[in-house]
Amino acid sequence: MPYARFVTESNPRVAVAFEAVVAGPEVGEPRLSPDGRWVAAIVAGRDATAPDSRLLVTAVDDTEWREPADFAVRSVRGLGGGTFDWLADSSGWIVIDREGALRILRRDGESRMLHSETDRVISSPCVSPDGDKVAFVVDQAEIRVIEIDRPGVAERVDHGDFDFVIDPVWWNGRVIWQAWRVPFMPWDESAIVSTDGVVMAAPQRQIQQWRLAPGGSEFAWLDDASGWLNVVVGSGVRVGEAAEHGGPQWGERQRSWCWSPDGRTIAFTRNEEGFGRLCTFDLASGRVVERAKAVHGQVSWVGDRLCALRTGGKTPTQIVVYDTSTDDWTRRSLLVSSSVEWADHWSLVEPRLVRVTAADGATLFARLFESPIESRGLLCWVHGGPTDQTPVSFQPRFNYWISRGYSILVPDHRGSTGHGRAFTTAMRGEWGALDSRDVIEILRDVQRNYGFAPDATAVLGASAGGLTALNVAATEPTLVAACLVSYPVADIAALDGATHRFEAHYNRTLMGSEAETAERSRLRSPIHRAEELSRTPVLLLHGDADPVVSVTQSRDLVSALRGAGGVVEYVEFAGEGHGFRGLDAKRDEYHAMERFLSGHLRNRPVASSS
Repeated sequence: MPYARFVTESNPRVAVAFEAVVAGPEVGEPRLSPDGRWVAAIVAGRDATAPDSRLLVTAVDDTEWREPADFAVRSVRGLGGGTFDWLADSSGWIVIDREGALRILRRDGESRMLHSETDRVISSPCVSPDGDKVAFVVDQAEIRVIEIDRPGVAERVDHGDFDFVIDPVWWNGRVIWQAWRVPFMPWDESAIVSTDGVVMAAPQRQIQQWRLAPGGSEFAWLDDASGWLNVVVGSGVRVGEAAEHGGPQWGERQRSWCWSPDGRTIAFTRNEEGFGRLCTFDLASGRVVERAKAVHGQVSWVGDRLCALRTGGKTPTQIVVYDTSTDDWTRRSLLVSSSVEWADHWSLVEPRLVRVTAADGATLFARLFESPIESRGLLCWVHGGPTDQTPVSFQPRFNYWISRGYSILVPDHRGSTGHGRAFTTAMRGEWGALDSRDVIEILRDVQRNYGFAPDATAVLGASAGGLTALNVAATEPTLVAACLVSYPVADIAALDGATHRFEAHYNRTLMGSEAETAERSRLRSPIHRAEELSRTPVLLLHGDADPVVSVTQSRDLVSALRGAGGVVEYVEFAGEGHGFRGLDAKRDEYHAMERFLSGHLRNRPVASSS
C-alpha cells in the first residue's frame, strides 16, 4: 500500500498517503440478475486508463469481472442508483450511457439505442415483468414508458400533477412511482402514485421504495408515519423499530430493503445511531434476525444469494454476496473499492458513539474517531445536506488525517437523519442557527471530556456543512483555531434564485417564507457575519462550475473577510463542481488543508508527506 513516512521521535509509524485515499475503483449499484446467476454493477475509475463509469458483470459464484459494453455509462454515487436495470430474461440490461441515452445492452456486447432526450436527463429505467416495456424518468419531472421493440417512441404516463417523480416500478401491468410537490423535499412529504392516481399519501409523511413481492401477492414500502422510517407491508405489518431503515433520497433508486425470493421474509438495513446492520424480518412470526454488522445498501435477493454494497469504519466499500441457505449467512466479497491493502492498518479505528444532552434537554449524537498516536488535534467534520448524515462507512479521507495524529469528530446536529422524524424536522425554520448551536454543544462536551484543546481544534464542512462550520467559528471563536470549508453556503437567501431545481425550494422548509428567509439569512449567513468570522483563520475551497452553490458565494465571502481584516486563504478549482472529482483538484485540496492545519493548530505535525 502506498503510505507516507510520518516521522516523529514518538511515532515512527507510516501514515496514509494521498495515493491510497484515491486508489481503486468507485463501486455502486450491484444487482443480481432475475435468474440469480449474475451480478452487474457500475464501476468508476477501475484504472488510470478507464476513469469513466462502466457497467461490469460477473457470475455470482465468481470474481472475474468483465465489461460487456464499449461505451461509458452514467455514474452513480454512494448507495444510490438509477443507471441500469436487468432485462427480464437476464440476457442483458437497459442502461443509460454517459451521454444520457437509454440503450439496450446484451451480455455478449451487442447494443442499440432505445431512446434519448435532447438537453434532458433520463434516469431509473425499470423493465416490465414480461420484458416488453421500460419505464423511466425524465428530469425527475415525467414518467415515460417505451416498448423495447419500438425504439424512440416513449409515452408519458404521469399526469403532471406532482412537481417531482422518481423510482418507477411495475404492478399488474401499470407503473407506480414516488412523487412530491414543492415546497416539500422527498423526506418531508411524498406519495406513491400510479397511472390511475394517488395510491398512498398522508400529510407530513414520507413514503419511498415501494416494491412488489415475488409472485405479486404482497407489496411493501418505507414510511415514517410512526416517527421512524421503517419497512411497512401492505397487509398492515410494520417492522416497528426506533431505528431508520433507509435514508434521505438525495439520489434515485436507493435499495435499503428487499423481498426474499419466496416473499416470506424481508431483508432490511438498520441505522443504529450512525452505525449499520443488515437484518431480516420474518412476516409469519414477526421475528427480526440481525445478520451482519456494517452499513449495507443496494440489496437484492434471488435464490439463495443476497447481494449488497457493504462498508464500515474498518471495511473498504465492497460488493458482497451472502449465502442465505446457511445459518450464519456466509459472506463472500466480489469486488473491493480500493486497489490497495488496508487490512489491519493502524489508522483503521472504530468510532466511539458520543451522546450529549443539549441545554434544552435534547439528546445530540456524534461519532468520535480517536487517533491511536500522539494527538495533533481534533477535526470536527460537519456533514452536508443539511438533511443527511455521515454514517460509519469507509472514509479513507478520515484515515489520511487519523494517520497524522488528528482525531475526527462527526456530529449529528438536529436536522440530521438517522434519529427519527422529530429529530430531522427540528431543523425547520432553524437552519443556520440550531445546527451551529448543536455542533458547539457537542464540540464543547468532547473537548472537555476527551482532552482536546480549542487551539488544537478545527471545524470543517462542505456545502451546508460549510455553512454550519463557518457559523460555529463566528459564534464561538475561542472554541476552534481554524475553519476549513469546501463550496460552502455563505448566503442562504442567495440559494433561492441560483441553485439547481431539486433544491430550489429547499429553503421553504429549512428557513420559512421568502421574507423569513431574507430576514433570517441576514442573521445566520456567514456573508453577513464577516466581522465575527474574521477572528478565526478560514480556508475556502470551491469549484467554478458548481451548479448547487454558486462560486460567487465563496468569492464574496473572501472579499468580506479580507475587508474585515480576517486571515483567509482561497483556492478555486477550474471546471470542478459540487464535490471535487479530478485527481489534481483532490491532491491540491489535501495539500491546501494540510498546510493550513499545520499553520494554525497548536499541535502541528513535525513532518508530513503525501
